[in-house]
Amino acid sequence: MSGFTTQDINRCQTTARACALVYNWWSWYCRAANPSARMEAITSRPLLLAAVGKAASHAGQTTLYLTPMHGKTSILKSLIANIRAALQHVRLTAEQFKTTDPWAVLMHYVSDKIAPTLGPFRPPDALPATG
Repeated sequence: MSGFTTQDINRCQTTARACALVYNWWSWYCRAANPSARMEAITSRPLLLAAVGKAASHAGQTTLYLTPMHGKTSILKSLIANIRAALQHVRLTAEQFKTTDPWAVLMHYVSDKIAPTLGPFRPPDALPATG
């Protein structure tokens, strides 16, 4: 048997769920980088995580500058450009529709890149006022 196990079922389930959540986040991140194909974790992690970053703030906006340290810099630049486009789309949509969930916007954007037949993103109707 492999993996994380313990006598405490709650801790075991929490750890398993956290691992699954991180795996799902990484999978969506990789699909944003390369919508045309799946990327294996063993090759995508060194490729997408091998960069030195510097954040610069000016006029209330923070810009992240990345310097790739991987040998496949030309491939990496296009992947990072795809991720930037996805995050830019989320930022613009989330600013325009305040009640829209940014996570749902990102999932729809990546899904539309994978299978364009889903149609354009339509934000949900405004949430009813509570009170």
